[in-house]
Amino acid sequence: MSQILHLQEKLQDVSATMGRLEMELARHPESAGLAANMRSLRKLHANLSDDFAYAANQIGLDMLHYRVLEERPTARALSGSVGTFQEAISVAYDAFQHGPKMRRVLTPLIAQETALQVAYSYPGSFGVVFTIPNQRLLLENLSSQLDMAVQTVLDLGKSYNNTSAISEVERRLGKATISAVYSWAQTNSENRIGAAIEWRRNKSVRAEVLIQEPEFRALSETLESIAHKTDKELNVVGVLVGANTSSHRFDFIVRATDDHIRGRFEDAISDSQSAEVPRKYRAFITQTTETTYATEEDKITYFLNRLEPI
Repeated sequence: MSQILHLQEKLQDVSATMGRLEMELARHPESAGLAANMRSLRKLHANLSDDFAYAANQIGLDMLHYRVLEERPTARALSGSVGTFQEAISVAYDAFQHGPKMRRVLTPLIAQETALQVAYSYPGSFGVVFTIPNQRLLLENLSSQLDMAVQTVLDLGKSYNNTSAISEVERRLGKATISAVYSWAQTNSENRIGAAIEWRRNKSVRAEVLIQEPEFRALSETLESIAHKTDKELNVVGVLVGANTSSHRFDFIVRATDDHIRGRFEDAISDSQSAEVPRKYRAFITQTTETTYATEEDKITYFLNRLEPI
């Protein structure tokens, strides 16, 4: 661990020096000496990065390179992009461990096992390198549950035109993973940034993706669309306690459960089909359930077809 910390400090120092030198080069682009120094620093940074990757692998750490495709991102854009990505990884990992999840609620243990720890940053298109412990399996090409979670999120990031792939992930892992990826896509779209991500072990790239801002925008729009719509016919007895023929809204209390059903109507109540309030009726109501990929909650609406007095 001391070797990791030593390399981490050196990488941070070199990155800071490169940042200062970049500003000098911007002011003196003709300087051959500054350009030569920058080349030397870049080579040193690359060598230290290789040493860090090797040392991390020796103690069971994998690395995630997260590069924001913006040279000077705002704090809000950077934290939002990384934070929503972290949540998506955690939720997907939880689903692989315990089965499909409908809510984005994490236990402290899952949050700890999937926590991305900052190792160092690098200049240019702003990037951060994270480390995370990952299970070492007997065969190198086998994927751990963390590997599968990362790969799933990266694949979903490019699935803006593949609703069948989105539906399959929802079926296997539940709506929470899709909802978390939607938050990631929406945040990057709102901040107009893209992301380039590499999941590495030592020098080996285990998974990678590059997503431009228009792709994040298209993905968020796809996930906001209706995924499923189902109708169910209700035949219930209760009391009509409200009806407005101007707004075409009704309020009905079901006798068996005391639940309110509120919704719309057209011809069920009119001049030719009068109704009294309050009065007992048998109500024939269509319940419509709309499910979107983006949200964890289903949208349920009611339409009153007709009333029969009791």
